[in-house]
Amino acid sequence: MSADLERKTPKKSKPNFIYAIVSIAMILFTIGLFSFGVFVVQKEINKIKEGVQIDLNLKTDVTEAQKEDIAKYLKKQKYVAKITFKSKEVAAEQFEKELGQNFREILGENPLFDAYIINLNADYSNPDFVKDVKSALVGLSGVQEVFYSDMAVKTTAATLKPITIGIVLLSIVMLIVAFFIIDNTIRLMMYSQRFTIRSMQLIGANEWFIIKPYIVKSIISGVISAGIAIIILSGIIYLTIYKFSVVFTGQDFVTLTIIAICLVIFGIIISITSTYFAVNKYLKIKLDELY
Repeated sequence: MSADLERKTPKKSKPNFIYAIVSIAMILFTIGLFSFGVFVVQKEINKIKEGVQIDLNLKTDVTEAQKEDIAKYLKKQKYVAKITFKSKEVAAEQFEKELGQNFREILGENPLFDAYIINLNADYSNPDFVKDVKSALVGLSGVQEVFYSDMAVKTTAATLKPITIGIVLLSIVMLIVAFFIIDNTIRLMMYSQRFTIRSMQLIGANEWFIIKPYIVKSIISGVISAGIAIIILSGIIYLTIYKFSVVFTGQDFVTLTIIAICLVIFGIIISITSTYFAVNKYLKIKLDELY
């Protein structure tokens, strides 16, 4: 009779390492997807910042040697992302297309200047720094004037700053939430192992002997979870690149690789930390508190 009752009584499934791997993989994937989203947004923000231009108009009597010296000077500056030389003839043709008439025939000359168009690196595209750059460039030999849109620089900085701050704050909140979810998942799993842990202690096993196999399993589960998350994330990145024609440079792939490595490290660290404290907890509490 008792045997029949045992067969009919449903057994509760206990969380195991497969459950932990799947749960951690889902969280790490969410973190990775969020990081990828932040990366894409930051990439677009940098494009906007690097769209800020400084026009370096040259004197009418500038020599070729002076032009070369200016170009060499600009190439050495860390704040320069791109340098484009525009002759006054090309500038006149572009202006005539926009204006819809040949102003050179009306004026009898070309009043425009040869110029270097400078695009700043995203890290240096702020109003104060642009002013300093202008002051430095005005003093170069052969330079007539330096022009940039002060309103465009200020508007860009004012618009993008709160977006950047919001991304940073959201990233911090995301990591904290992910940490606690993974921590609770592992603690729940270790709760199901509490009697096994205490039994090993009662038969004389030392703390490290008990904790070591769980630490090893936590490392394995962290690596596997991160691997699963990275594989799924790689598929999404593939679709982003080839289906939506998003252009990534070599440096972008380096950044994505760093994100993947960080996922592995984060998965291992949180798994080890949570496992250690959970096992240590059940080694310290009284026997009647296990129930």
